Amino acid sequence: MPTSREPQGWLASAAHAVRSLTLSNVLVIFLLLCMVAPAYVVWKVVNDEALLDRFLSSYSELPSDSDCVIREARQRGEPERWSIATGFAFAGTDQWTVGVILDHAPTEGEIESYCASLLLIVDKMHNDHQ
Repeated sequence: MPTSREPQGWLASAAHAVRSLTLSNVLVIFLLLCMVAPAYVVWKVVNDEALLDRFLSSYSELPSDSDCVIREARQRGEPERWSIATGFAFAGTDQWTVGVILDHAPTEGEIESYCASLLLIVDKMHNDHQ
């Protein structure tokens, strides 16, 4: 009596399962994979603190006619903050600034006033080093 030697073990059962798949089974598996991939990406974003901070924080420099830079920033879970700043020293790509940080959007009058005060501080700092 001839005996056919079939491979045994998990590899043989996996090969048998793959051979028994129909076209509709393959389509269902493909559709499941298409749904799992975006769900995994969303799960990864929600559980990655650095990436979540990046998406839920904001930073922008606002246009201004003054000699100062107006910035608006918000960290995740924090209220918006505004700053009015001007540079007083530069070394290569490093820049030292003086500024004021506000918990409300500055008005035009506040921008002019704070910027004038900051420029006076910078002039004083430059005169003290000469």
